[in-house]
Amino acid sequence: MKDHSSKRGGEFMKISEMTVKQFVDEVASKSPTPGGGAVGATVAALGAALIQMVANLTLGKKGYEDYEAEMERVVAEADYRRNKLLESADDDIKAFDEVMKALKLPKNTPEEKEERKIKLQESLKKACEVPYELAREISKLCPLAESVAKFGNKNAHSDAESAVALLEAAFACALANVEINLKSIKDEEFVSSMREAVSELKGKIDNCISNCKR
Repeated sequence: MKDHSSKRGGEFMKISEMTVKQFVDEVASKSPTPGGGAVGATVAALGAALIQMVANLTLGKKGYEDYEAEMERVVAEADYRRNKLLESADDDIKAFDEVMKALKLPKNTPEEKEERKIKLQESLKKACEVPYELAREISKLCPLAESVAKFGNKNAHSDAESAVALLEAAFACALANVEINLKSIKDEEFVSSMREAVSELKGKIDNCISNCKR
């Protein structure tokens, strides 16, 4: 497989520096990256942006004075999470590249085979941890979505609902990418611990999303 497609002239090109068309074209290309993990992180960033927008549309509006402080808090935190999620999209690409590098290591001698096995397992764990961190970020965004869905400008309620839908989809992307890497990891303790952590996150997010839809 070739190196990830977010490279221009041999240099890494951040997703945040791409146009929307460039990013979509890169995803559609034959390169395996950007893939589901990076797309999930970008979708979550869009969810954060919608949350921020609804909060901004609530600030200073008549009838929402009681929620001014809460909306200011939501704007600040959603802005921070949004930028962090775009970094997560880049991290996903880099983690996949490390797995590809490990797979290409020589295996002509017993020593090389052992070294390759160790590097591959290390890179697979990292490739698993990145989408798990994405899932954690989404879990921190969900309460903000719940806040704008309940207290935000009613004229922008469809945007709050759209944000919830995007976070739900992004979380599914994160889980899929955690799971596919777990299948190749030999460390049973790591696998068990990760699945337990993911299950706990899923419970929190499902509950929060359910509250948003009431």
